[in-house]
Amino acid sequence: MVWNEDYRKWQELKQLLMGGTGGSKIVVTTRSNQVAKITGTIPPHRLEALPYDKSFSLFLQSAFKRGEEKQHPNLVKIGEEIVKKSKGVPLVVKALGSLLFTKTSEHDWKLVKDSEMWELMENENEIFSILKLSYDQMPPYLKQCFAYCSLYPKDYDFSEFELLQFWMAHGLLESSNKTEYSDVIGRQYLNGLLSRSLFQEYDDGLIYNTFKMHDLLHDLASSVAKNECCIVKSFDQNIGQGIRHVCLVNSESPGENASKFFNKLGQVRTLRFPDMGNGPINKSLIETCLKRLQHLRVLDLSWSNLQVLPKRIGNLKHLRYLNLTGNSNIKKLPNSICKLQNLQSLFLVGCDQIEELPKDMSYMISLRFLTLTTKQRVLHGFERLKSLQHLVIVDCGNLEYLFEGVQKLTSLHTLVIGGCKNLVSLPHGLKYLTSLQSLIIGDCEKLDLSTTQGFKETGDNDNQDNLVDNGLCLQKLGIGYLPKLEALPQWLLRGSTNTLKYLSIEGCENLTTSPEWHSVTSLENLEIIACPKVSTLPQKMQCLKQVKIQDCHVLSERCKQESGVDWPKIAHASRIYLDGTKISLKE
Repeated sequence: MVWNEDYRKWQELKQLLMGGTGGSKIVVTTRSNQVAKITGTIPPHRLEALPYDKSFSLFLQSAFKRGEEKQHPNLVKIGEEIVKKSKGVPLVVKALGSLLFTKTSEHDWKLVKDSEMWELMENENEIFSILKLSYDQMPPYLKQCFAYCSLYPKDYDFSEFELLQFWMAHGLLESSNKTEYSDVIGRQYLNGLLSRSLFQEYDDGLIYNTFKMHDLLHDLASSVAKNECCIVKSFDQNIGQGIRHVCLVNSESPGENASKFFNKLGQVRTLRFPDMGNGPINKSLIETCLKRLQHLRVLDLSWSNLQVLPKRIGNLKHLRYLNLTGNSNIKKLPNSICKLQNLQSLFLVGCDQIEELPKDMSYMISLRFLTLTTKQRVLHGFERLKSLQHLVIVDCGNLEYLFEGVQKLTSLHTLVIGGCKNLVSLPHGLKYLTSLQSLIIGDCEKLDLSTTQGFKETGDNDNQDNLVDNGLCLQKLGIGYLPKLEALPQWLLRGSTNTLKYLSIEGCENLTTSPEWHSVTSLENLEIIACPKVSTLPQKMQCLKQVKIQDCHVLSERCKQESGVDWPKIAHASRIYLDGTKISLKE
């Protein structure tokens, strides 16, 4: 197995291998994509997880002598559960099986089944050294990012968006280049972890990607972070003085123990209450937290049964990340939240009972990432949030217009609007946002993209006559379930003809092909689903890598392999999916 990523050292080793017989082959195994690129002479083959039946067969071979498993059906039954924990990693399967070889006590097997895998593996030199090697070879900034993942529960569905904000709140995404977006740095770091196979089940989304971490790697993260990060299951639990990041997952009722517990956490920087809808979270507990924990940078109260957010929240002057996602009982946020001058990320999606957002939100000058749900008809003051980079507005059933002055958000590069059934039009100033890279609009039944109206766009020093309408320069565009959409409007595509790489259109039953459609030449990923009136594809898609067409009868016929009229337009793509079937391409 090769792990060194130094190209010069590989060249030195390569010279020693040149004396072999003609036709000899060398197989290199590695956990690092970078090593695969350096050493490979052909494209690398990425091994998938071992199927369950093969994992179980390997486990039985490692845990029993041949045929001996038939004498211990009770142990085999326990072994089935152990194999599920391995999630198809052969090294783990073999190590766990070897650990149980010659042991016939149900107690020993159940101990393995119920234990943390890291505790089991720490004395297994082979697996410990290999996994620890991946960690030891990381640069320092990646080590810290990896360690902080231990604050999320096992089998957690990580969202790229959420994790990057968490890292950013702790200053892990700083750059000497002031013009570089923090989420761009974060994606580079995330790719660094992905290239080392530290995440799995990676799923590409239109804007935000999701992934998971293997239980064994989660245990590794917990092990290396044990002096800083702690998952707390009881208010009686003792934690070290150096602990700075806490995830509370207990189901006790708050009381005197809770107060004493928080008294010990004065220097904590992170406090997470993940999905505590049935747990102890209430105003009294939060009041205690806010009173004691004055140095918090991250506060996660997502999916709790919280009904009132205390006014004391405004005293957390160091707070950079506040997650209130899914708090459907909150009707009003205290205006004191607007005192959080350092707050960078605010999550309010799913807070569908909020009648009106705080009136002084325009003073939250550091806010970069905002997701929200509200019962308001019109949004106010957002044009002053000039640091805003990501804005997500979903399930705002009463919303009819966004806000005037949208062209002042010169840092905005991602805008998501979904589930706003009464939204009529988008503001005219949207087309002046040349920094906007990703635009997602979906499930807005009254929205007419052919018009950009609403407010008359005015500003103090931003005279609209001085704005140059060069059009948007989008890289990603997603449109879904807009029944009023009949053609992609010119203002939406004009400036993006040479920049648009990802286009997804779904459920637009009245959409037809328009002239602007054919001007897009830079597409790499094209997805068209349930658009029955779309009859042809863009003309020039030389960069196309992936195409997916589904439930579009006319278009599917035109894209049939070899015989379809539009087949030559997509034949060069490396991945083609037509009506759920992956097309096998000839070499």
